[in-house]
Amino acid sequence: MRIKVLSFQEELFEAKLIQRERRFFIEFADEKTSLEQLAAGRYESGFAHTNNTGSMLGLIRKGRSILLSHARNPVRKLAYTLEAINLNKENEKPLWLGVNTSVPNRFLQKLFELNPSYDYALLPFARGFRQIRMEVKNGESRLDACLFSENQTEKLWIECKNVSMAEYDAAAFPDAVSERGRKHLDTLMRLKAQGDRALMFYVVQRTDASCFMPADFIDGAYAEKLQKAYACGVEVYAVAADVQKDGIYFGGYLKLAPCYFKG
Repeated sequence: MRIKVLSFQEELFEAKLIQRERRFFIEFADEKTSLEQLAAGRYESGFAHTNNTGSMLGLIRKGRSILLSHARNPVRKLAYTLEAINLNKENEKPLWLGVNTSVPNRFLQKLFELNPSYDYALLPFARGFRQIRMEVKNGESRLDACLFSENQTEKLWIECKNVSMAEYDAAAFPDAVSERGRKHLDTLMRLKAQGDRALMFYVVQRTDASCFMPADFIDGAYAEKLQKAYACGVEVYAVAADVQKDGIYFGGYLKLAPCYFKG
């Protein structure tokens, strides 16, 4: 089932990655710049914004093709935003990996809007819920979304995460130690204990993985807490998002690695 979920304001354009400059900037060159020119430093470069605060482990390699979007704000300091990185070689069909961390929330919201038209196949856990609110505060915590039943007596709290890393056939999260991620799991467990439903929604912006696992080799404490949350009844879903130049498509759900998610 190939469904375009999000459209870009205009088609993305390709460039060549040079390096990550500090936390929120990447340097890029024209897509036609050859590897020989890059190696010799014979190129003109520009800078784009990246909102991905993770490590982007193994992704930042000089010469890789990237996709950039034009910023909607015409007076923004940087006119471009990094959307995706190509994992394949130049002579192969591109395998785009989305790194824009604003995508998961928008992806979830749009899936919810489309869901009834596809008999709830896009968000199977959302059947029976009639409203979605984004960025909802609960106590001292703020979660990405909350679904409400028609009479608002049932709630489903959702935290979204962007997944860019994969090991062999498994998408894995996080790609850096995430104390904030562990706090979100604590909040979801508390809400579940209070009688609401609670759910982790991992948006895997790549199509080369068939299952999902916590990255215990990066953050063992997060992996342990996610398994505890799952055992306590917090639901876990991982959905593939297929990034292309014209938009982002629904890629189906990934299996949960059984060695981490038991019962």
